[in-house]
Amino acid sequence: MAERSKFDTVAELYAAGRPDYPAELYDTLEAILGRPLAGAHAVDLGAGTGIASRQLAARGARVTALELSGPMIAQLTADSAGSAGVRPVQGSATAIPLRDSCADLVTCAQAWHWIDPALGIPEFLRVLRPGGVFGAWWNRTLRELDWERAQEARIDAACGTWAQVYSLPTDFDERYELTIAKYDFFWDRRVMVDRHLENLASKSYIAELPDPAAFIATERELLREAFPDGRLTERFATHLIAVRTPADTTAA
Repeated sequence: MAERSKFDTVAELYAAGRPDYPAELYDTLEAILGRPLAGAHAVDLGAGTGIASRQLAARGARVTALELSGPMIAQLTADSAGSAGVRPVQGSATAIPLRDSCADLVTCAQAWHWIDPALGIPEFLRVLRPGGVFGAWWNRTLRELDWERAQEARIDAACGTWAQVYSLPTDFDERYELTIAKYDFFWDRRVMVDRHLENLASKSYIAELPDPAAFIATERELLREAFPDGRLTERFATHLIAVRTPADTTAA
């Protein structure tokens, strides 16, 4: 419940500011799955406001978008109203309200680090069909340019533990004997300063500051000075971890 509350107050900012994910990621999922996403049943864990769910549906997948937070799933439902392939369901990734072996693909975009793997791994294995694929991914903001490093320093000063939120899992519990494939995709987007700030304000570590509005106001002033035309380029590395479950070998 504690993790859920981190995003209850920022659902609109999340929907307005968060980036989506590169096409190459979905191409890679199709290659691992060995079939197009069109017609596949995908279960999107921790679906948030449905960014990945709608991209999967745009590829033709039938998506069960599972999200625990009430405000987030309300935003997901509103934003996905025109996306026939997305079915919002309120529920937990550690107690998926679906039958066994019902999904071709289970995904978790920008959320696996909030899930207890001891509970989450058995659940995604339960709902995956033999030969199904689990994919978890994260957009990591690159911070190598001068303005990016300067902003990172200000975040460090305001919230010294913020990087812990982005501590990605390195592997899965060995008792499940899962082979993990890892991929990275590099891309960028050109956005208005205000959209960049909506993205930043939707982060849990910013939302939990004593005065997040003051932090964002300072950032707005500094960024508008650095980018007088009101636009900047956000750069990302999208990191994908993928697991394919064994095919069914019981059939004669």
